Amino acid sequence: MKVMANDLGMCGIEQLFYAGAVAYDTKDVDKGVAICKLPHAAMITRAVAVVKTAFNAGTTNVLVVGTKDDDDAIMAAADITEGTAGTYSKQTFVEMGKGDDVYVKFTQTGTAASAGAAEIYLFAVGIPE
Repeated sequence: MKVMANDLGMCGIEQLFYAGAVAYDTKDVDKGVAICKLPHAAMITRAVAVVKTAFNAGTTNVLVVGTKDDDDAIMAAADITEGTAGTYSKQTFVEMGKGDDVYVKFTQTGTAASAGAAEIYLFAVGIPE
């Protein structure tokens, strides 16, 4: 069972929730794909990327988590070791607007990846609108 938010509209209560998952072959992942929409205004306080299967592109693997306007606003390339399965966590402070999407983007160079999958979890606090 994935962790779902109870009510992100509750001001001042931090909640952990499952934002979504991507793989090396997710359609349009190289452009950025929306994995979840925040139903209320929220402040993202921590992000966790769980690399379930290592990404194996020939030269570089880059997985970032962010917004439509800033693809690495939540987790940047240096925050995740895409080529090694494991859990990567980052304290952050990103203000999201009502109904904002969270995006994940995977880019690669060299020989194309034939494996790689990650799940994203977020900690968020509802903020007054």
